[in-house]
Amino acid sequence: MIILKGIGTSPYTGVGRVKKIENLSDLLQLEGGEIVVLSRASRDMSFYLQRVGGVVTDYGGLTSHVAIILREMKVACVMGTEHATELLKNGDIVTVDGKTGNIFSGFIEFEEEKDLTEIYRPAVSVKVNLNIPEIAWKVAPVADGVGSIRIENLIIRTGKHPKTLQENRKLEKVISDGVRIIAETFYPKPVYFRTFDIPADELRGLAGGNVEPYENNPLLGLRGIQKDLQNLDILESEFRAVIRLLDEGYDNLGIKIPFVRDISEYKVVKDIMLHMGLRPHCDIPLGIALETPSSFLCFDEFQKEGLDFVTLGLSDLTMCSLAVDRRSVKVAKHFQFMHPALWKMLNEVIQKCNYHGIETCVCGHAASNPLIVKRLLDLGVSAVSTNPDQILKMLKLVAKSEDAFLNEYFKPN
Repeated sequence: MIILKGIGTSPYTGVGRVKKIENLSDLLQLEGGEIVVLSRASRDMSFYLQRVGGVVTDYGGLTSHVAIILREMKVACVMGTEHATELLKNGDIVTVDGKTGNIFSGFIEFEEEKDLTEIYRPAVSVKVNLNIPEIAWKVAPVADGVGSIRIENLIIRTGKHPKTLQENRKLEKVISDGVRIIAETFYPKPVYFRTFDIPADELRGLAGGNVEPYENNPLLGLRGIQKDLQNLDILESEFRAVIRLLDEGYDNLGIKIPFVRDISEYKVVKDIMLHMGLRPHCDIPLGIALETPSSFLCFDEFQKEGLDFVTLGLSDLTMCSLAVDRRSVKVAKHFQFMHPALWKMLNEVIQKCNYHGIETCVCGHAASNPLIVKRLLDLGVSAVSTNPDQILKMLKLVAKSEDAFLNEYFKPN
């Protein structure tokens, strides 16, 4: 019997006893296999959640950062139920279907789908996004590279705020040790290192996190490159980690700057890199994550300044363009990836990038949505960077889209 329904954020199923989480002490008491129920999950909890049977929340959705990490860890997850913490009781046995978003009373056994997908090799690059270095070996043989290393998880799993690690002179090593695993595993395929992009609320639970401000909407607050530019010692440690890896011979790395709002931010970043002896576009490819309307509308300025690649972040672009908090359940129906305003911006930028020889890559949750990916392929996007558990399906989808294009436009006389 279905007792609750929310937003399924992973294709996995979990069964176990409910364990409600109200504070850090509850997280520390997790033994493994429980169905964790809480009001809101944040990325700083991911270290404790990797061995649970499933996660159920009142708030959140498909594009939340913790949902993305839980998919990589193959943990069943249902978010946005609104009433899970009220309806589910400690000790209840429930089944969580992360695919449909249904939560069942008791143990429900599902027939497992067998993945008989063969390996396809389309012309368009199909890459992966990675939070966890240790799973790189599983996808490196079939992926064409890494569209985004989300280095925030390397920090969060230490349990310490970046400033605390910096003060203890450990930040650079934590970053380089994690990125090295991915760069080595994928070598010589390209691996894009994304500088920090983590909202304040996901840092406050770490040791030393009391320095973070309280914001009503952290996703529109101090995050992305602006946060690093206000904490230059952190940004410089990130670049030193990259320099260390380049010196070790990992020349397959590129640097991506996230959540850029203005060309001035990009210019300052390039100046910092040059000051540290790291030449953008020469020593290492440099690009930006296009996630804000301002970056799309002022794209010509970025192109003139120099870009080796761009990635298209539809989750943040949708949130910023439509004025819809992407974590909110109340306005979820207004969060529309297919809104025409978004596609007008996407089309213009993709055409400009193709004209100037700049790689365009769709990353994030949108890169696992077949409808979105097919439409972007039609517009001429250069690459797709999807979740690790979706790589085979996306290879097949892209290959079939290319075949359909060839059959349509190159029919024999």
